[in-house]
Amino acid sequence: MVEIAHSHHFKAKTNGFFITPHLQDLMARAGVSDVYSASNELLEAFLGIPISLSQVYRVTHLLGEQLTTHLLEPIEHPPLDPHEIIYASMDGGMLFTDEGWQEVKLGRIFSSKSRIEAGQKADDQTRFRLGRSTYSGHLGTHEDFTPQFEASLGNYKSTPKQLVFVTDGAVWIDHYLSRTHPEATHILDYYHAVEHLAAFTRLQFKEGKKGNQWLDKQKEHLLSDGLEEVLTNLADLMTLSTEAADCRGQLVRYYERNRSRMRYSNFRSRGLQIGSGPMEAAHRTVIQCRMKRSGQRWSDAGAQAMINLRVIAKSGRWDVIIKNLSTA
Repeated sequence: MVEIAHSHHFKAKTNGFFITPHLQDLMARAGVSDVYSASNELLEAFLGIPISLSQVYRVTHLLGEQLTTHLLEPIEHPPLDPHEIIYASMDGGMLFTDEGWQEVKLGRIFSSKSRIEAGQKADDQTRFRLGRSTYSGHLGTHEDFTPQFEASLGNYKSTPKQLVFVTDGAVWIDHYLSRTHPEATHILDYYHAVEHLAAFTRLQFKEGKKGNQWLDKQKEHLLSDGLEEVLTNLADLMTLSTEAADCRGQLVRYYERNRSRMRYSNFRSRGLQIGSGPMEAAHRTVIQCRMKRSGQRWSDAGAQAMINLRVIAKSGRWDVIIKNLSTA
């Protein structure tokens, strides 16, 4: 089933009753949480009044559109404690639209104070769960996304020494962060670094056990700031195919470009997070669980309106919607 997501005009009255600001609030909360067909059924069940699917859509879409300008206004975050760290990540994910698959850029920002220990991972690193985060999102180019991301950083930009960017090493992110936040700490997500290395290992070694042993050794080097050993070991290998040789070349260039972001032993000694797992989770919780259901297809305008609402809702900033409704 295709979920309709095109522009409509808002009506203030339907089925004999007025849509009050409170009802608009409830309709938007329902529309941002589930597909419109389920949203209007729940509203009717709880409120006991008939509300059409299209009316839930129109209110939700309009309120989402109204957020576009607001999301470009810098956020005033609470002052930071002296040893508090602000982590920031950004990444792209694909969304099916009327124009085909398009990329959604998503940003996530959270404080080290919101990280709560939740056990150990298989590699003995500490597992964390997170409290509140601030999100930003845009369907389209990174040039259009970065102003919204900058606004979500807000006054955190005034304390660059307490800013840590954990990213996947994409070229556009590298250029953007190097230009706008040179004093912050930049970390290449360790798991992305290993993922690229593992892809080469699968091409290089026919014997799985030997390849796994070699890979484990390189991972140890990476965690102990031994990038040079990894590069030397890569150079010393006799490649088995043109494909493996091409992959090795790409891997070496990727590591060389991100050399300063791969000082993992140094980062860990400072107690810093070296993985971008929270960013991966953000794509699932902010975008995918609402906007990548079976059969969904979005117009550009409909997708951006919903992304606006999702980042506001997941950031715990729904009061912005309430304020807009009260002043409408």
